[in-house]
Amino acid sequence: MPELTQMFRAGKLIRLILVAAVFALLALPAGVAQAQSSDDAHDGFQRASRTDLAARIAQLEQQLASGSLKGKKASAAQEEMAGIRSRLENGDFQVGDRFVFTVRMDSVRVDTASVRDSLKVAVLALPDMSLKGVLRSELDERLNAHIARYIKNASARTNVLTRIAVLGAVRSPGYYYTSPDRPIGDIVMLAGGPTPTAKMNQVEAYRAGKRLFSSKEVQEVIRSGETLEQLDIRSGDEFRFPEKRRLDWWMITRMVLMVSSLLIGAINFLKWYYDQQE
Repeated sequence: MPELTQMFRAGKLIRLILVAAVFALLALPAGVAQAQSSDDAHDGFQRASRTDLAARIAQLEQQLASGSLKGKKASAAQEEMAGIRSRLENGDFQVGDRFVFTVRMDSVRVDTASVRDSLKVAVLALPDMSLKGVLRSELDERLNAHIARYIKNASARTNVLTRIAVLGAVRSPGYYYTSPDRPIGDIVMLAGGPTPTAKMNQVEAYRAGKRLFSSKEVQEVIRSGETLEQLDIRSGDEFRFPEKRRLDWWMITRMVLMVSSLLIGAINFLKWYYDQQE
């Protein structure tokens, strides 16, 4: 009887462990979904309004005050807050930025404007418009207000382009302007496509010399179809395509011939030397 009691208790314990494991597995997708929803909330952050940016600062300050962020996470939060405050004060636009604008009047006109060294742009041959302190989310409103001063019954909308560098084993490496809603997987085509020696599975992204995404992470976002804006790719960021190492057969042939010549010369010298000894 004691043996039966122990067996019963052991069986009950095993059932409890199995039930707990099932609940843990069922809870896992919810946790993953929650993490994904948190990441999705960051999508479009480049076009965030002043209210959104202020709310983000308040959220980070609350997390820091509660001590939920420590070490590297706390440092990253401080850096993010500094970047947001800079955006709120100075705006999103820098010298060299470009945006495509579409103006509807009697007809539709599409053109591209470039930000000059004074953070001013010229549209429709109108007086210059300043973008100092302007966020991306405010560009349409600012442009429409500027055009309304000179033209009646006109409306405009914009699309700010992202300037990225595509470097390494591509046919035409350099800097390219592209729409931020373009998938990461399309960027290689901006530079004419990869060369035959490109290592497509080892692409990496960099910002100011620091690596943003490893080759494994780049492959994951390519498969998921994420866009430049979703990954917060900014103007000036780089994508580097490494090149496969190629054997220089001409150099190898020359080395083989040189070694062969030296070896033959050494053999002939030894043969001559022994002939002289005899």
